[in-house]
Amino acid sequence: MKKLYLKFFILTTLPLVQLTDALADTTYNTIAVSDTFLSSDPTYANRDMSPFGAMEISANLPDPIQGINYARTEDAVIAYDTSSIKTQFDAEYGVGNWHVTDVQVEWYSNFDILGIPTHNPQFNVPAAGLFNISLLTDNNWFVEATAGADGLANPDFNWDSVFGAGGAYSNLLNGEQTLGTYSYTGGNFNGTNNCSNNVCDPRFWDLGQNAALFNTVANGGIISLFGSAADNNVTYLINQLTKPGGQPQIYISAAAGAAPAAVPIPGAAGLFLSACLFLLGYPKSRQKFH
Repeated sequence: MKKLYLKFFILTTLPLVQLTDALADTTYNTIAVSDTFLSSDPTYANRDMSPFGAMEISANLPDPIQGINYARTEDAVIAYDTSSIKTQFDAEYGVGNWHVTDVQVEWYSNFDILGIPTHNPQFNVPAAGLFNISLLTDNNWFVEATAGADGLANPDFNWDSVFGAGGAYSNLLNGEQTLGTYSYTGGNFNGTNNCSNNVCDPRFWDLGQNAALFNTVANGGIISLFGSAADNNVTYLINQLTKPGGQPQIYISAAAGAAPAAVPIPGAAGLFLSACLFLLGYPKSRQKFH
């Protein structure tokens, strides 16, 4: 009976430490500073797509519903300036006295019903599937000072200048890190209104525990994200900064103090747990502490 009570104490006490840390987090958000998409469609491959109102992540697919019988691939590119968020965390916790715990983006879609076209021939028809979000090390595809409220990219930033031979932005994907693979399943909203009151099917995508991402936030730097298809089916429309009420946002959470050490079990907790397992009669062969 004593062993069962002690086991219950261990299993209920240790998780409470993590829960307390999570409840201490503070979250701030900001909108993107630039966004655009790259299209392999010959009509748009050499054009700046940042003022179009929406961007798209699409597998290499045709769009026969809108008269496009050849396949085209589309990739989204979005940048966030985290300097204002760093300033807020510095004011709350003190400079250097906080660490990032979570980063998520919120993206809206005003054409989100699967199989229903967007009425714009530059976009493929929404379809369910998988896509990747990657972190870029190259932020030279836009200039924040000239991007303006609409977040315009550089005028020469397009599919050809990224993927064409000798393109000016051929280094865009050098050193990219995949943050996660996500499932797009479509939604319930189609329309051209201004997305007020969150009617444009907002979704949150968690970017995971990436060290380079967290360090960028801690330094108040630019986060450039690259969205690309991860299967042969997905087509996901995302509203741009030019779409009032449905602009792409980033949410960053942080807590006070230095980031916890990346070890499976802290030394003190390991010793405590080791002693408890001994009292419970666990065999030594199952005690794997480092």
